[in-house]
Amino acid sequence: MSSTELTNYFNAICEFRQLHPVQKNMPLRTNDPEMISIGNALNRLKIHLQQQYQEINNIPLTIKVSRGIVNLPNVLYACILPPGQLVRNGIYTALCFDVLGRGALIGCVESKVTSKGLTTVQRKNGHGLLSIDVDGGSERTKYNNVFVNPKEFYYPLNNSAILDKHIHESIKVSLALLNI
Repeated sequence: MSSTELTNYFNAICEFRQLHPVQKNMPLRTNDPEMISIGNALNRLKIHLQQQYQEINNIPLTIKVSRGIVNLPNVLYACILPPGQLVRNGIYTALCFDVLGRGALIGCVESKVTSKGLTTVQRKNGHGLLSIDVDGGSERTKYNNVFVNPKEFYYPLNNSAILDKHIHESIKVSLALLNI
């Protein structure tokens, strides 16, 4: 699988968010024809990650991407889940895209909805500004402080080798934390 593909998907998602930044009280409807492109980009990213990360050390992994029922989520993401883990309740690797399209925050995370008590990096306190911001509109979707090993990747991404390496390392961290 070509690293160029990962770079293209990363950049396409950032470009979408640059054209459609998160704005308070201005949700993007999933049935809007303009939203088809982001759904396609997220699905292609999912397929790429499934091919790239089917398993590690004979441990199968699954990929979930953000979806919206009526509204597009503020924070677009792809999660690489070890066995038995769910986005709403687990320890896994996440690629969370900045709300303004400046890049993504990537690393091992604990679920925001069901905290696992991991030692995470406190990236944001109060209303401070971050160069990559992955906080959504509600308490349940504020992801800046759920990362164990956060690393920022900026748009435009020109080479995905460091990104691939960090994803791989983050998967290994999640497996170690789960004792798998």
